[in-house]
Amino acid sequence: MSAASDQTCFAPAERAPFDEIDRQFTILSGHEIPVVLNAIPVISMVLNRCRQVVFGNRKFVDVIGVPDIREALGKRPGEAFRCVHAAKTPGGCGTGEFCAHCGAVRSILLGLAGRENVQECNINREEGGKVEALDLRVSSSPFALDAEQFVIFSITDVSHEKRRRTLERIFFHDMLNTVGGLQGLMEFLAEEVQDDLRPDAQLIHRAMVQLTDEITYQKQLLAAETNELETNFTPLRSGDILEVVEATFQNGEQARGKRIEVHDGCDTVVFHSDPVLLRRVLGNMVKNALEATEPGGLVRLGCAAGPEAVEFWVQNSAVIPRSVRMRIFNRSFSTKGLGRGLGTYSIKLLTERYLGGSVALESGPEAGTIFRVRLPFGNPS
Repeated sequence: MSAASDQTCFAPAERAPFDEIDRQFTILSGHEIPVVLNAIPVISMVLNRCRQVVFGNRKFVDVIGVPDIREALGKRPGEAFRCVHAAKTPGGCGTGEFCAHCGAVRSILLGLAGRENVQECNINREEGGKVEALDLRVSSSPFALDAEQFVIFSITDVSHEKRRRTLERIFFHDMLNTVGGLQGLMEFLAEEVQDDLRPDAQLIHRAMVQLTDEITYQKQLLAAETNELETNFTPLRSGDILEVVEATFQNGEQARGKRIEVHDGCDTVVFHSDPVLLRRVLGNMVKNALEATEPGGLVRLGCAAGPEAVEFWVQNSAVIPRSVRMRIFNRSFSTKGLGRGLGTYSIKLLTERYLGGSVALESGPEAGTIFRVRLPFGNPS
């Protein structure tokens, strides 16, 4: 190997000779690893100590566009994928200045050091005379075979996922700005218009407030599912939370012809939680109860303090069949038709993943249906 090809800005430039690569390929071909890798629909390859391909599964062969895996043997991943930076230095993939910031190279080096890991990688790839930008999720898993160290390097293309999330963020940002502006305008008009138009202006303003809240809820739910939701825990009084939730729904459209009341025997205690997320959870509990309640019916709210936690509950007289109870917290499960089923799912998601609590459901002919949310007094983090 020449001195020029030994130069590197990051990872070692050393390469194994082809007879060693051919020997490693032969050893791997007689092992069960190729069978396993060919059975999974993810781009996977086996790399040797010099980060060179010594085996690749069918998905890998299809993506790089070669008729036989032997044509890719000895190449490094960036060279096989035609990364625009792979040929900028004599040492190839992993040795350039840009490679020091490449998630794929970092992942492989960690794998060769004996550490399983998952990294994000952005690659510009030459494809059909054009440059294609890809967002990848890469992982490395080290293993030993006949006293030699190898790494299983896997690649998942998350470009569509990343672009969708970017568009979603832009959409929610622009929608909330637009609707927030209209809401502020309608609030001003509701105070300034002539008396005979004020009820209509107030009705439109309430609708805008409800629309803003629904858009915010969908944004929160999406962030919660992707582990991007941030929490803000503050001291709260259980009685104050129930009063806010009751007032929010008391005169709403869903409560028309129905009654909402806070149970007289509620314990008022101070605990730490995120007020926005907690109101969202309790609000969804109340919405579900109101939807299941017949006109003239009653929805009750309450709370009780235990030695280490406070429990909020919402009760209505309807009974949920056991077959429905078994699936009620599943995403998109609903008895109300397509496009529903996120309310109870989000109750469990927000409570257990972000508020550090637990959710329970009881339903029977005597007590009706009771949703319970149990939260620790202190910050679960």
